[in-house]
Amino acid sequence: MTSPRDFELLQRAVRLAIRGHGGVEPNPMVGCVITNGEGTVVGSGYHHKCGERHAEINAIESAGDAAGGGTAYVTLEPCNHQGRTPPCTQALLQAGIKRVVIGVEDVHPEAGGGAEFLEQAGLDVAIIDDESCRELVAPFTHRLQTGFPWVICKWAQTEDGCIEPPDDGSRWISSPSSLRMVHRERGRVDAIIVGAGTVVADNPMLTVRNATKRRTPLRVVIDPNLRTSPDAHIFNNDAPTLIAHTEGADTSRYSSSAKLALPLQGDALNLAPLLRYLVSEFEATNVIVEGGATTFKHFFNQHLANELWVFTAPRAATHKPKLNMHDLVENVTLRSMDERKRGSDTMRRFRITR
Repeated sequence: MTSPRDFELLQRAVRLAIRGHGGVEPNPMVGCVITNGEGTVVGSGYHHKCGERHAEINAIESAGDAAGGGTAYVTLEPCNHQGRTPPCTQALLQAGIKRVVIGVEDVHPEAGGGAEFLEQAGLDVAIIDDESCRELVAPFTHRLQTGFPWVICKWAQTEDGCIEPPDDGSRWISSPSSLRMVHRERGRVDAIIVGAGTVVADNPMLTVRNATKRRTPLRVVIDPNLRTSPDAHIFNNDAPTLIAHTEGADTSRYSSSAKLALPLQGDALNLAPLLRYLVSEFEATNVIVEGGATTFKHFFNQHLANELWVFTAPRAATHKPKLNMHDLVENVTLRSMDERKRGSDTMRRFRITR
């Protein structure tokens, strides 16, 4: 039997878990809160970095002897195998925990089974299947079940759906606050993907600037006909770069960068092999697609995008865009996840449900 207090403490564990984003991947983000036998919170922790102690271990250490006879609130089913670290199920038993409230079960074929093990050991175990906990581990679960990373499409637009820079000489559509958020997220993902048109037009560096960099994302250019200049900023030494192209293309002038040949799917490159490659070669869990509009269109048409971030500036376009973003998402099924202000912009997050 669960109570409102159980849900409250599980949400507290979720907020803790998010702090690990960018450090724990390819592991899932996990948070844990421990109460004593009277229900008072005595310890908490989260998984900080892949290869280091899991959330349960950090929470148990925080609680000390007060954990005995208490309850552990864990966003993900405690692991039940010896991996990079010992099984958390054993640590919970040794700490004297009597009850475990789990947000969502672990679908990992080796790490799962912790709830059953704890029940057999005599603990009271409840799996809530909480929506916020599912959202927390969605990229991890998606990678395990599909072999693809979690794909976030991100763009800034005017109120009337234009993502092209204005004619007034401004380089950015979005506010400084929005730009800081984007760079912060860049420093937590495994890859940034753009199309050749963006590189040719803007010559971006696609690096993390003025933000904490927990990992260095791979820069990926989708360039079927190899229009990108070998002297473009994207090939500097600040981060590794991968260029994806059509099969049989001459890539000799990109000697210092990784290359990947992709088959065609209609008039576009088939992007599924690229995503599988990012998982198999780079253990990618989260990637951001930063455009342009044609690249977004291909990800949507091939049903490879999972999440959408739209930063809308309170201004109108200074010219008619080549592709209106309102039209682009017209046939994409979106579920609203979040809406907030970022400086003068409105930032909206959506789950793409096909």
